[in-house]
Amino acid sequence: MSTLTIHHLRHWYEPKLPHAVFINGLYVGMMKDHDLRIEIPAGIYNLKVQFGGLIPLGKSGKSIDLSVSSTAQVEVPQEGDVLCEFHDRERLWNILFDIDLILWVVSWFVTMPPLYKILSNVFFVIWLVRIVVIRKRYYKLAIGKM
Repeated sequence: MSTLTIHHLRHWYEPKLPHAVFINGLYVGMMKDHDLRIEIPAGIYNLKVQFGGLIPLGKSGKSIDLSVSSTAQVEVPQEGDVLCEFHDRERLWNILFDIDLILWVVSWFVTMPPLYKILSNVFFVIWLVRIVVIRKRYYKLAIGKM
C-alpha cells in the first residue's frame, strides 16, 4: 500500500474551510485541516477536491449545485508516497475583493462618490459570473512524488 497525501496550500489569513475528497467518484472524507493522508493500493485514480454542495429548493427534491471543485488523475505507484497539493485560482480576485471590502467599510464613515457603488456592484457581478463559469476547475491541483 502507498500513501496519498492531499495538502491544502493556503495563506495564514485564509480561513480553514472543510473540503470533501472523492476518489473515483466515491466520497472518501472531509478534509478539515491542511493535510489528509490516505493509504491506497497502487493504481490510477480520479481525485476530486470539492468545497460546498447542494442547496435544496423546496419539497420537490430539486436542488442547486453551489460547489466549487477540481479533478485530477493521480497515479499511485506500488511503493512510495504521492503528494497532491491544491490551492484556489483566485489570488488576484481575492486582492481586488479585499480592496473593495476596505472601501466598503470606509464608506460607512465617509461619503463615497456614486461611481464607487456602480463599480463595486459591477465587480461583484463579474466575479460571480466567473465563479459560475470556472466552478469545476476552481482549484489548481499539482501532483508529485514525496
